This record gives sequence, C-alpha cells and structure tokens, in this order.
Amino acid sequence: MVFAAPNEALTRAEGVLAADPPPLHASVAHQVIGIWQRDFGDTRLALAHLRRARDLAARADSPEREADVLATLGVALVHSGRTREGLAAFERGVARGTGHTRARVLFRRAYVWWVLGRHKEALEDVRRAIPVLRQADDVIWTARALTLRATVHLALGSVERADADFTAAERLWDTTGQEHDKADAVESRGLAAFRSGDVPAALRLLDEAEERYAKLGTPTFMLTIRRCEVLMAAGLAPEALAEADAATAALDGIGGQSTRRAELLLVAARAARLAGEPRTSLARAALAVRLFAGQRRTWYETHARLVLIEARAATGRGSGRLVADAAAVAERLAAFGAPAAPEASLLAGRIALGLGWTADAERHLAVAARSRHGGPPLARMTGWAAQALRARAAGSARGVLEACRRGLDVLDDHRMTLGASELRARATAQGAELAALAQEASLVSGGPRRLLVWSERWRATVLTAPPTRPPADPALLSGMTAFREIAARAEAARTDGGRPVPALEREQRRLEREIRSRTLHMRGGAPGDGDRFDVGRLLRRLGDGVRLVELAVLDGRVHVLLCGQGRVRRFEAGLLAEAEREAEHVQAGLRRLAHPGAEARLPLVEAAGARLQELLLGPAAAHLGSGPVVVVPPGRLHRVPWALLPALRERVLSVSPSASSWLRARDTAPPPGGRQVLVRGPGLASGGAEVTELAGRYGVRTGGAGGVPGAAGAAPGAPGAAGAVPGAPGGASGGPGAVPGLPGAGRRCGESETDGRAVAGPQPTGTDREAGPATRAVGGSGEAPGPSDAVPGGSDGTRRPAGERPGATADAHRRVEAEPDPRPDVAGVHPARAAASYARDVSRTTVLEGDAARVPRVLRELDGAASAHIAAHGTFRADSPLFSSLRMADGPLIVHDFERLDRSPYRIILSCCDTARFASVGADELLGLVTALLPLGTAGVVACSAPVNDEAVVPLMLALHKGLDAGLSLAEALRDARAALPDDAVHRATGWAFSAFGAA
Repeated sequence: MVFAAPNEALTRAEGVLAADPPPLHASVAHQVIGIWQRDFGDTRLALAHLRRARDLAARADSPEREADVLATLGVALVHSGRTREGLAAFERGVARGTGHTRARVLFRRAYVWWVLGRHKEALEDVRRAIPVLRQADDVIWTARALTLRATVHLALGSVERADADFTAAERLWDTTGQEHDKADAVESRGLAAFRSGDVPAALRLLDEAEERYAKLGTPTFMLTIRRCEVLMAAGLAPEALAEADAATAALDGIGGQSTRRAELLLVAARAARLAGEPRTSLARAALAVRLFAGQRRTWYETHARLVLIEARAATGRGSGRLVADAAAVAERLAAFGAPAAPEASLLAGRIALGLGWTADAERHLAVAARSRHGGPPLARMTGWAAQALRARAAGSARGVLEACRRGLDVLDDHRMTLGASELRARATAQGAELAALAQEASLVSGGPRRLLVWSERWRATVLTAPPTRPPADPALLSGMTAFREIAARAEAARTDGGRPVPALEREQRRLEREIRSRTLHMRGGAPGDGDRFDVGRLLRRLGDGVRLVELAVLDGRVHVLLCGQGRVRRFEAGLLAEAEREAEHVQAGLRRLAHPGAEARLPLVEAAGARLQELLLGPAAAHLGSGPVVVVPPGRLHRVPWALLPALRERVLSVSPSASSWLRARDTAPPPGGRQVLVRGPGLASGGAEVTELAGRYGVRTGGAGGVPGAAGAAPGAPGAAGAVPGAPGGASGGPGAVPGLPGAGRRCGESETDGRAVAGPQPTGTDREAGPATRAVGGSGEAPGPSDAVPGGSDGTRRPAGERPGATADAHRRVEAEPDPRPDVAGVHPARAAASYARDVSRTTVLEGDAARVPRVLRELDGAASAHIAAHGTFRADSPLFSSLRMADGPLIVHDFERLDRSPYRIILSCCDTARFASVGADELLGLVTALLPLGTAGVVACSAPVNDEAVVPLMLALHKGLDAGLSLAEALRDARAALPDDAVHRATGWAFSAFGAA
C-alpha cells in the first residue's frame, strides 16, 4: 500500500503502532514508515525505523519477515551512501529468505546493483527473481522486476529489449491499483522514448508522470534527473540547470537520499557545461565525483569525471594530463558498455589536437568515429564530429565537408521530429561545431561561393519549414485564455496601483510553464531534405541591381559575402565582439533619443553608426552599387539598426535571417483579394493615431456615438486632411508629426521584460492618455460583422468571416516558381505584379480597436490577410521569447498565438517597440515575433528594434502607407518614409529604429 497510496499507508502504519501490536505486526508497521521516509522523506529516520523493524522481526522469530526487512534496509543504506553496510544486509537477507521472499530480496538487490551502476550483477539477480515471482503469480513484483530490467537495458543502450520489458510490465500494471508504480512505468516509458531519440514523446510522458506523482503527493527527484537529461538534449540546458539546482535544495531540505543528491549534482554539472558556465560545471562535477566515490558507485563516478574533464577543457586548461585522464575515462566507460564512451574518446582527441599531438588525436578520434554508423541521433553526431576532426588533422578539406554534411543531415532529421519551433531552434546547438568546421574548410579551399553555401547550411534553419500547428487541445486553449486574463489583470494592477500583485504574477508564471510544456510535446512531420540552397538561383533572383550582403563569422571575425551581378565576393571586416559592443552603445543612444531633449546625443549615435559600418562591412561598403541592399546578419547581430550605417542610410534596405529565407519570401505569392486589417491596442501615448488616420484614408468609419476623435480621417491633433502625411512633402504642417519638440516621453512600449517580470514603463503625460470609449470593429461597408457573418474556421475553434478565407492551409506557402522578370526588380518585388497585386482594396479594410481588438477576433481577421498594421504596446521577453507579446484589449497576443494561424498576413507592419528584437539561440537561430511570422506565409514585415517615441511613429507610419498605396515594396516605402520625416533627432532616431524584413 505504501506505493499505491503512500500517505494513507503512513497514517495506517502509525495507527497500528499506536495500538501496541505484537512484534510481527509492529515490524510491518515500522517497515512501512521506513519505506515512506526512505523514498519521500528523511533517510536518517528511515534507517531508525527499518532497524527497529528488523529487530522486531527477529523477536517474532520470522526468518521470512526478517529477510524482507533486511532487503528494505539494504536499499536505504545504499541510498544514504553506506554501500558496504547495505550490501552486507542483502547478503543476510538472501541467506534468511526462501522461495518467494528470496525472489523479492533478489529483485531489490538487483535494484541496488543498478543504483551502483553494476549492470551485469543487476541483470543476473533479476534473471533469478522473475521466474519465481511469476510462478507465485505475484503480479506487482513481477511488473517491478520487468521495469527494472528494462531500465538496466536502457542504461546499456539496448532500447529494443527495454521496450519489450516495459510493454510487458505495463500490461501487468493495468491489472493492479498500484498508482505509484503506474506513474513510475509512465516515467520509464518517457526515458525509453528519450533514449530512442523521441524528445517530444519523452517530455509528454515525463510531464504525465509528474502529474500522477503530484496526485499522490510524492517527491519526484528521479523524474527531475531524467527530465533534465531530456531538456539538455533539447537545447534547454539553462532550464535543466535551474531544475537540478532547485531539486538539490529541496532534497537537502528534507534530508533525502545521498545517492539522488549525487545524481542531481552530476546532471547539474552537465547542464552548466552546456549552458556555457564551465566554472559552475567544475564545482558541481567535483562534488559529484567525491560523493560517487564515497558511495562506491564507479559507473556514475566515471561519468562525473568525464564532465569534470569537459569543464576543465572548456576553461582553457588543455594539457597532456587532461588527454590521459580523458582517455582513461573513455576506456572505463567502454568496459562498462556505457553509451557515453565515444564522447570521452572525442574529448581526448579534441584536447590532443589542441596540443598538436596529431598521432594521439587520430587514435582517440578513430575510436569515437565508430559511433557515426548507429545509435541515437546525438551519438551519430558525436561520430561525425570525430570524423570531421580526423579529416581536418589530415589536411583533407573534402573529408571535413563530407563529414560535416553527413552529421548535419543526421541532426536535420532529428530536428524535424520536433514540432515546437523553440525546440527546433535550440537543437541546432548540437551542430554548431560541425557548421564551424565546414565554414573553416570552405574558406580555405572553396572560395566565397562555397563559404556562402555553408553559411546558409546552418543559419535560420527553423524558418525552413512552418512549425507544427498547436493541437486543438482544450487544455491548451483554456490555458492560453486563462493566461491572457491573468496577464491583463496583472498589468492593470501595475498600471493602477503602481505595484505588482505577487499572486497574479505567480499564476501567470504557472500558466506560462503549462502552455510552454504542452507546446513542447508537439511532434514534427516526417524528415525530409527540404530546399537546398542554390547560389546560382540566388544570383539570378538578385539580378544586376540588387546586392545581398551575408555576414559570416569565423574565428571571431566578420567576413562579408557580397552577392550580386552574377558573382559572390568576400571581404574581411572587424571583430564580432567589438561590433556587438558598438551595437549595444547604439541601442542605448536610440533609447535616449526616443525622449525629447536628447538632441545632443545625435552626433554620437551617428558616429557610432560609422564605426559599426567599418566593423560590419569594412571595404565591402564601397562595392554596394546604387541599388537595393539585402542584409543577412548572424543571430548575434540582430539588434543592429542597419539604416543607421552611412552606406545604407539612403538606400532601399531590407533584412533577412538568411538568404534562403529571403528567396522563400520573394517567391511567396500574396493571397487574393487584397484584404487588409488595421489594429489599435489600448494605452498608446498617441492613441494609435495612425490607425484612425488610415481608417479615414480608406473610407472606413471608426464608430458613431462613442467613436474615436478624428474618425473622419484626421489623427488627433493633426489638422491635415484624410490621406495627408503630417510633416511629409505634400502633407499638412502641424500635428504630432511636424513638431520637433514632442510632448512627453511616450514610447510605444508600455513595459519591457527581460527576465519574466514586467516593469512599468514611462507614464504618459499631457495628451498621452488612454484612448477614449471602446469603438466598434468595422468592415469595408462600415458595419460590424454579426454572428451570421461567421463560419467555422481553424483548428483552434475560432470562427472566420464568411468569404474572407484565403483557402486551405496548402495555400499558405504557394510559390512563384517562374524565373524573375528580366528587368531589375526592387528588393524582390516583381515590377509587373507590384501595382496590381499589392494595391489596397479599400472596400475590404477591417479596423479593430477598443473592445473589438481582442485576441480571438484579431487572429481571425489576420488569418490570410494581404496586409496588417498593428499599433500596440510591444513587449520582448528575453527569458522566454515565444511569450513576447502585443497588448490587445483582453491581454497579450503572444507568439504562440501567431503560430495558430493557417497563414499569417502577407505583409505586416508592427508599429510597436521591440518587435524586431530576438533571442539568439542554438547555432545561429532567432526566436521572436518576426521569425514566428516568416514561416507562416508572411513575406515582409516592418518592425522596430528599440523603444521609440510614440508621437514620432505616427508620421513615419502614415508616410509608409502612402508609399505602399503607390505600389512600392515595404523596403522602398520605409526608405521614402524616413526621408519624409522632420529633420530632428527624435524623428531621425525613430526612422532608424524600424527595419523591413523579408522581400515583400
């Protein structure tokens, strides 16, 4: 009962003892309490109760009872680090027990052998126990023995044998009421899924097991260890480190098992190493080695020594002694039959190469390379990495590139089994070394074209295929609704009272964890080759007029690959670290210039832009020609405001995460109908004036009674007629766009979050106040669609306006496969179709504002639109980028919401702060709002990489739309809009902060 209902068993055992029972019954009661304390509480109390149970069994003169208690005591002693005493207790237990009881003792000793890492002995004892348990028709203990044997098989890498035993055990568990054991079976299946390479299934099963344990009220330290292993394989090492450290603290708090503490320290050491914290890894691994040695757990001690050597190597401590230590660990792991043996051989070879010991390196790398032909994906990756290093040492660039290609193909297949875009992005970290080796080899032997191919091979790969759509999971949908409500309430509390409400923020974090957990369970589609990058195709698309600048980083230096006029040229620029520092200085300057009164900083920002140009473009800046430019930066340079660079300041300029992404955007056809959506969120300093102005320009009323001031077409405070651009040529003077001294410090970002906690932004002053009464959403006819106008729509259960669906999901990625128009095009737009396809159909304009700007309605209207303009507060979450958001009337619209769209708008303008900020993860991946939209059918985005002045955004956006109405591309229209702004510091900084992404 102690495993079926632990707390009830504890209570009943204490009740038995309170009734002054005979020694036999008292022995059972003390044993139950000892088991409970051993597994869920204080091991010192467990030992006291179990020793008492043993003595009472001897007084009762029951050898079978004494043998059973000795087995339980032996397990407790081993878990408390007293291995010699524990094994001695088992020897006495095996000698005292007979038949069925002895089989149970053997099973528990097999468990202890597994804990100690002595797998051969574990398999022998469980082999002897299972037939006896089956003969006695002992279903529960037979199922436990099968589960243990499967777990031992997994430790040795025998996944198929483990699956067979897990399946047999699960059939037996279904006939029992052993809830704890059933949860353990689910946990074990999660481990099996992980060992076979199925990360989403592993996360799903481990989460299910955690829910089952929670209902029983039992701790889950072993599950935490396994979950951390899966998180590390998924590229979530910082989370694994946090979970392991938290579990260690909790275990110490209850005086829990010493063996579990050592295992948690080991997994924390691994996680710290992968998270780029080698000193933390050193400390955790050294302590784990000492604990494992004291517990006589050689298997685990050897694994901990491997992590210790890896951490030392990561701190730059390469030495002959370290090579010898790594080689010794590799030999011991191979003798154990441990799957980690190739990792140790690869480590020894890598350190030897760094010392110039090529003969030693070849010997160790040859051993590691054997794993490339079989096993789970990451094991094969280890083998191909070793093979690539062997080829580099032998001077074979061709061999390096072949090994890198094969290794990255393995990782590609693995990534595509992952449904969540976050996991796909983070998993690329496993291929970072191979990608770097290939770039290095191609630079030496292949010229600029080959370097471009390999720069593209592992850049922005998450954008190569749409993410798996979140399932129509009622729990997920209700969780997202609850999250939105709680987040809105938390934001209201901060705004109204100026103080956060801890209870609301705790609940918000809990809901975030739940949503994220469920999205990580999604499986991807079948592996496929996808579109391979073709340099010739890129050059044909660019033609003679457009230049594409791809920045590659090798050994810390920026290399500029300039593509255009039928060729690829390479230039060397500055150091990446210096460019990153300069970009941060520029961002700080732009933040300051968002506030009036900072004009004196403008020359400093412009000078920083010139320094950035030298570091990022170098001599390539003189060879850009006079036409449009597409910049493809590495992930670590995503915050550069490219329009600030002198050579790019007056150009038609667009940015893309990769050249492949730009090609896909260029070949994406717009949806028919020209439907556009204008969205205005709450609380903007300017009241989202550009939305009101645009609505008037397109002849859409924004409400009657209770409508927004300026509904006839003028922005509040802007006397210009409908369609005029304040401060622009041909527009009216005055209004928010024409006055250099802008009131207040309103910025289009009400808050910023970098660690999951919201921080109140600057409060509006003067005219910077919330929008007026809620207004109606209106369509082209000026009427709000009613319920009868909706038809069932997407998988999320929302309803879509009749006649406004762009088609089935298959339409979301239609491509124009024909060769481009021979005439030079502009930033990827076919001139012949620009005016016809991109012109606004003003009869199909929808405005969502006030209470109508709620997330479900906004998503419904955005799905399949030709263009969308969203004016709302933007929040970037560096700690969890897929929870970056735009504030709507009912709460945040997050990246996870956008991923539910069948097709995101063909063009989208985000006139919000920080919408072009990303988290750089994996090998060279970006997570954020823009990168979430690009794989879903969006061909072009205008977004902002810094806080901006809300009032200054209005004339920029109006001028941008004026250019789009004339048939220009986003990049062209943004260039012209910058030129139309007043020539003061605030407006210039605002123009620089916005970038055009993609090719629409």
